[in-house]
Amino acid sequence: MPGVANVIVPLAPPVYLELVAATDPGASEAAARLAAFTAAGDRLFTWAMEPDDFDARAAGSGMVPVSGGGDTGRWRLLGEVEQGRPFFIEYDIVRTGRIEGWQRAYDEAAHDCAPGRVTYLEVGGDESDMRQWVGEVDVPLRMVGGEPRLAAAGIATARGEILLR
Repeated sequence: MPGVANVIVPLAPPVYLELVAATDPGASEAAARLAAFTAAGDRLFTWAMEPDDFDARAAGSGMVPVSGGGDTGRWRLLGEVEQGRPFFIEYDIVRTGRIEGWQRAYDEAAHDCAPGRVTYLEVGGDESDMRQWVGEVDVPLRMVGGEPRLAAAGIATARGEILLR
């Protein structure tokens, strides 16, 4: 995406944290939105999920998936990449086929505190609306009300849980 750079931080496969920054806010609408959002300092923006059946999720939502890709392969997105709620993603390589690459990236990162799984997500907004949108998830959601947003995430490590806000 023009004007945006990212880096992947591997957690326990198949989970990863993607850090994204606006490098040129004038390059695209997405870069401008991200720059405006982060102007007050670093913060969490959104989260993504890979449903077991992407096509069924798309059909049930009545939305049309958007395709894209880059150096690491092709993908489809369902929903907007926005602060208010997560989006869904499907890659052109099935999840089981990507585990080996994720494990290799995790091993190469040589984390000294061995980050593992996401232990919970703290999410703002209306609980009923959010749960209807996300459906079943593998990570506990802690609903905090207020504006729709990803407020915090817990990550298990060898040294205890860390909190991202």
